[in-house]
Amino acid sequence: MGSEWPLSTLGGIASKVKNGLVDGPFGSNLPASSYTKDGVPVIRGSNLTLGLGRFVDSAFVFVSEDTANRLSRSLCGPNDIVFTKKGTIGQTGIIPEGKFEKYLISSNQMKLTVDSTIADPLFVYYYVSSKASVDKILRDSEATGVPKINLQYIKNFPIRLPSLGVQKSVATILGSFDDKIALNHQINTTLESMAQALFKSWFVDFDPVIDNALAAGNPIPEELKARAETRAALGDQRKLLPDHIRQQFPDRFVKTAEMGWVPEGWPVKSLESIIELIGGGTPKTSIADYWDGDIPWFSVVDAPSASGVFVSRTEKSITQSGLDNSSAKLLPKGTTIISARGTVGKCAIVGRPMAMNQSCYGVKGKDCYSDYFTYYTVFLRVADLQQRSHGSVFSTITRNTFKTIKVPACPPTLAKEFDAIAGDLMARILKNNLQSETLSRLRNTLLPKLLSGELRIPEAEKQVEEAI
Repeated sequence: MGSEWPLSTLGGIASKVKNGLVDGPFGSNLPASSYTKDGVPVIRGSNLTLGLGRFVDSAFVFVSEDTANRLSRSLCGPNDIVFTKKGTIGQTGIIPEGKFEKYLISSNQMKLTVDSTIADPLFVYYYVSSKASVDKILRDSEATGVPKINLQYIKNFPIRLPSLGVQKSVATILGSFDDKIALNHQINTTLESMAQALFKSWFVDFDPVIDNALAAGNPIPEELKARAETRAALGDQRKLLPDHIRQQFPDRFVKTAEMGWVPEGWPVKSLESIIELIGGGTPKTSIADYWDGDIPWFSVVDAPSASGVFVSRTEKSITQSGLDNSSAKLLPKGTTIISARGTVGKCAIVGRPMAMNQSCYGVKGKDCYSDYFTYYTVFLRVADLQQRSHGSVFSTITRNTFKTIKVPACPPTLAKEFDAIAGDLMARILKNNLQSETLSRLRNTLLPKLLSGELRIPEAEKQVEEAI
């Protein structure tokens, strides 16, 4: 059992030859003026996760090689483990291989380079990012205004270590779940990009209208000539669309006061006029019977990544009684949700019926406008909605904000054609999301049992094989 494994500390397994345990740049907050377009990436709290997730390998800022060399003591690299020491205590990450050779940690982070002859870095990462370890860190953190920990605390943090072979086996088992989840994310990123590109082609760049106009010999507006030349150089693109779809696109453009050139027959309307906005609500938190039920309850913390698109699981849930006794409404599958207060513009598609709080809007298409068309119509206008938000304390978008956004209203039948094509891509995204959620739950179940020695390696490997 795990209680029989030798007890060590993170300081005890730190590399003795590679500055094994160090702070971020002392006394340096790396002001924005020191950032460059490329160079050495800086690891900040946004690159770490609370609980499992390994590493958020995006949204980096960079510093020059000279700056990084000046702060060389705080450099780190693949397989190093990073901790947050101030702010969101308990955040961790393990730096992946294959993208950058070196990184610089920010002044709010610490890094551990594991002596690989003693411990497996991935095993250590799973140990320190487990719920038990995060809970311990939170309990022990100094709550003096801003919770924080320090290098000495991490140095003395206890860890029980089985043999190196067992560590590697545990890390492989748990890592197989995360590898599959990461692969699903990569696939979803590609699928979502394809769906978004199709929407932009049809309803933003009007490529089929340009193709029809070129074929008919109709004039191309000056503003669209560059794109028309690109389309013409590709040859007759109309053959890529089935005739029954191509014929639904016009072959001329008309100029409008609101939006400039738009396809003929597509009237310019306010976004509010083609969608139905649905309000949310919060059951009374003082009534326990309203909470922890079977109905997911969405708030902005549940918003997926852009490539994830769908939300099926939420942090909190409510009961039918909570739904009935509040202004919350049950949103059907396919509804778009957009956050409207505070963090404005986070979007998701409802993957299963759920409710939401009053800081969000549910969005359904009017006049038979279809679900995925509605989602991208809103999603691709988030920047415009954010610019028109208001509020002295929190940014807010209201129903009137949607009235200020103008859109060229295509025939609803064409929106349905888009959904018919994009629907296959979206269905695969949802399927991958659900599989990842299942794998995540199983990983979270196995992790404490593996780290404690309660579950033997062969039994865990069998469960992995069945799941993946």
